[in-house]
Amino acid sequence: MGFLKAVYELGKVELGSKNKNTESYFSDIDSFLQLPMPVIEDEQRQGREIRIWLNVKDKEAKCLEVTGIAKIDLKDYLNSTDSDEINKTKRKLLYRDPPGASTQWRYSPIYKLGKATTNPNSDLLGRSETWKDDKNSRYYKLYKTVLKPLEDVGVFSRGSADLIISELEKQVNRIAELWKDKKRSYILVFGINDNGNFLYPGELEIFRNHFKSRLELNIGRKMSATCSLCHTNAESGANLDKIFKFSTFDKESFLPGIKDSDGVREKVFPLCDSCISMMSMGREILDGRFLDRQTIPNMNIYVVPELIFGNTNLDDVAVNVENFIKSGLKKSERLFNYLAKQDEVLVYHFLFWEENQAQEQLHLMVEDVPPSRLKRLEKLWQDTFKVLLWNEMQSPEFKPEDMGVDLDQAFKIVYSTLISLSGKDEADKSVMRKRIVNIIGKLLGGKKVDVKFVKQLMVSRFAGLFADPKWIRDGHWKLRQMMAVLEFLNRVNDRR
Repeated sequence: MGFLKAVYELGKVELGSKNKNTESYFSDIDSFLQLPMPVIEDEQRQGREIRIWLNVKDKEAKCLEVTGIAKIDLKDYLNSTDSDEINKTKRKLLYRDPPGASTQWRYSPIYKLGKATTNPNSDLLGRSETWKDDKNSRYYKLYKTVLKPLEDVGVFSRGSADLIISELEKQVNRIAELWKDKKRSYILVFGINDNGNFLYPGELEIFRNHFKSRLELNIGRKMSATCSLCHTNAESGANLDKIFKFSTFDKESFLPGIKDSDGVREKVFPLCDSCISMMSMGREILDGRFLDRQTIPNMNIYVVPELIFGNTNLDDVAVNVENFIKSGLKKSERLFNYLAKQDEVLVYHFLFWEENQAQEQLHLMVEDVPPSRLKRLEKLWQDTFKVLLWNEMQSPEFKPEDMGVDLDQAFKIVYSTLISLSGKDEADKSVMRKRIVNIIGKLLGGKKVDVKFVKQLMVSRFAGLFADPKWIRDGHWKLRQMMAVLEFLNRVNDRR
């Protein structure tokens, strides 16, 4: 529960600051808004919006009657991590990921084109004679998941979806011309031409109402249960799996009676409307500020900070703590070294997970890790490095901070050393990756590591390594790293 409560508190802090200056029509959906693409500050790689200017008879109508496309242009996507700019962009785009990859509708008229391809025309129209015959074409997916569903629910008038896609067919070269930089990701944004001004989805009541109705159908269902977080009697809400996809309860073996159709799943971890809102915002804060993808290859790490005194009023904490919670992880800095430098009024909860197509696979959760533990691990690694890996010829004075000898380096050497002992098959590497994550989790959690198993793993590979002439020639440094890993793990076990 430590992790979940910390996510809840992050959402509560963010919503508290937002609601001070939030327009009334966003107050009940702000926590569910997401960014369609990540924020990339590098100007050479930041995303782009391809904007489709729709002509309509009356932008205030209860059903938009589309008469054509005024123009198609290109605009730079958000490249600032400033929270106000992020919130402004979320409200304009009115975006949220659909519940699943196979969902045949979207919350707003936005379509993810993705990165530019070698043959944009072919990818848009399909490799058949028409896009209608190629289910993998971008136009087919756009029509089926965005345009037609909006027409079916009455946002667009009858025939509007066909009219829009027909116009897009005629202007396929224009879109292909704009969708060309392979370093960037792109989205199609459908908005309204208002006498030469582009109105984004969030600026129109009809799209805001559509977002709310989809949200109510997907998340705000009626139920009768006690909220798992605030313990109030919830008459409507949703299960935790609406926020975290790895929190699913649809497996028949998970609970007895799961086949029961009387809302068994909703009674596993139900959340009331208020808590689901807080958790949704908390998840968005995690994805935007506290997600690390660099430390361990193919592994996502959530780092959730929590004030040990449970105070969510940031006015009462030190400025550096407030800045850390508001700004999150610094992408330019080494993760664990950065975390070790934070104030001791914080503890961290770590969640290791990876994306598996449309699902999220949870590997490990480590709760209540103080910065002092990270400092201690870092010092033990520096002591180990000085004894076994420091080359006095290259650096006569041992300055660990200047040399990058820190906890991030320790975890990376643990990872690279052990992953090199796995087979070449991806399945073997996947098994080894899980073992490595487990070892790092024990280090973070202050638990004893099975060093004997690691030794056995290394020794079992020696026969093959020593028979490899290339490894015999170049493997001396790898052997020293193995020794350093074992020494480090032993020192950690002794200092527990």
